[in-house]
Amino acid sequence: MDLNQIIQACKKNDSKAQRLLYEKYDSRFFAVCKRYFVNIHEAEDALVKGFLKIFQNINSYTNEGNFESWMHRIIVNECLMELRKKKAIFLNIDDHPKDVASDINPNQSDGSALKLLDLLPEGCKVVFILYVIEGFKHKEIAEQLGISEGTSKSQLNLAKSKLKDLLEKYPNLKANLL
Repeated sequence: MDLNQIIQACKKNDSKAQRLLYEKYDSRFFAVCKRYFVNIHEAEDALVKGFLKIFQNINSYTNEGNFESWMHRIIVNECLMELRKKKAIFLNIDDHPKDVASDINPNQSDGSALKLLDLLPEGCKVVFILYVIEGFKHKEIAEQLGISEGTSKSQLNLAKSKLKDLLEKYPNLKANLL
């Protein structure tokens, strides 16, 4: 079955087609969910809820535009909704309890550098992901998160500043990123 056939079958609530669609994209979208959640179970929960929304709303997909992009947007929106439900995510940097030194081993080259985002306050991390990785504009981020554009910009600047500090403190991480 090609993707168009799977989509058409999913529009008819065909459970086999839904399973095929899920299995085709679950690992890709799980990686997206893991960007937003440190806790793997929360990422899995967001993934499952996102796919449920995809299946519930698949009839609204009109075969115009990229289907993967359409699904990606639903998954990201579900992650953001879960974060909003979880708590207010915008913290002052001073309120962030993580001890960076205990979370990073600068001598490892096992992908620790990719975990840098998890060391940021959650609000900074979410804005950084939305702006830098997902390509959202500050206006869109503000609307999605219920914050002002100014807050979005300041959270992004704070994230960049913290990441720069981490890379200066642990130069081996910078080499791992390149």
